Amino acid sequence: MAEIRETDVQERINTLPPEQLRGLVMRMYQRQPSFVLDIIDVHTTNDNSNRPGSSCGNIPVWCTCTFCREMPVDTEKVCCNKTPSNCHSRLRDFDIIVLDELVLEVARRMREDMLVEARDQNLNRANRYAAYRQYILWIHGHLGAGNRRVIPSCVIWRIRDKYPDPFGHYVGFIDGRLG
Repeated sequence: MAEIRETDVQERINTLPPEQLRGLVMRMYQRQPSFVLDIIDVHTTNDNSNRPGSSCGNIPVWCTCTFCREMPVDTEKVCCNKTPSNCHSRLRDFDIIVLDELVLEVARRMREDMLVEARDQNLNRANRYAAYRQYILWIHGHLGAGNRRVIPSCVIWRIRDKYPDPFGHYVGFIDGRLG
């Protein structure tokens, strides 16, 4: 049954004129930008010459998007693996879902209510942690207790730049509690 459906879809796609295909892709992008970017994104090479992204000028060799910075631990040396124009940390949705203060306030309140947690009086730290959770939820969905993912360096530093620790003390990645 799935083969027939896929064949029908393939046939319909093949009959669409190029302009309609472009419109279809744009509508798909509006509904799920990361899905479309994953499909059309062409990965750059690890060539450090002529790489425009990073503000610090020292782009790590493991970075594809050019916005990552060196990380203190090998497990944290992770990139989103997108082109500079499609880097997770530079998408419009990222600014809304991950960095917006009102969205983070709502996310913090919901977490505090559900887990009966005390409110963190350090607003930047509370926003940083909420932003990390928002990113994971946005990209990976709900993971569950002890199931963790390393957040790309480009994302970590965009969040830290917006909600910095005054002394530059950051915790870093902590592996799952259960495993």
